[in-house]
Amino acid sequence: MERNLLIELLETGEKVSLYSPRFVGEDYTEFEKFLLEFKDTHSQDIQILVRRLGIIKQNGAEDRYFRYEGSMNDRVMGLPSHIDTSELRLYCLNISRKVLILGNGGIKSTKTYEEDARLHKCVQTLQKIDIEISNKEKQQIVTIKGTQLVGPLTFIIDEDDEK
Repeated sequence: MERNLLIELLETGEKVSLYSPRFVGEDYTEFEKFLLEFKDTHSQDIQILVRRLGIIKQNGAEDRYFRYEGSMNDRVMGLPSHIDTSELRLYCLNISRKVLILGNGGIKSTKTYEEDARLHKCVQTLQKIDIEISNKEKQQIVTIKGTQLVGPLTFIIDEDDEK
């Protein structure tokens, strides 16, 4: 099933801007859905993630703040980093040190995200978005200016397709 989405700006800063995908017809971005789902049941884990995002906003989205997820060919990362312990995993696209796209995630109870259907889907969604953004970057339709992702930030991804 093809789904339309928009990459929405959540917060802009001097060092990094935070974005999140919102599917057409939905009220919340993927990051907002993540926060709403886990804020009551995993409040300490959410605090860890929010603290980590605060550090990223201060210093930029450097790779050292993330866990490498996805594949070698994409920019999918996970939070929290190996420094923090959390049952939750939040998946992101680290487009550059200045642009971070916050996705969705869930409880990490398996050794790898591929073993959990929900986490696997979160990563796959970001991988598909990454492909679309990369293609538009190569064509210079989407560019990075300072901490802003500039250009048409609407995309269509096929959610049924295996990557």
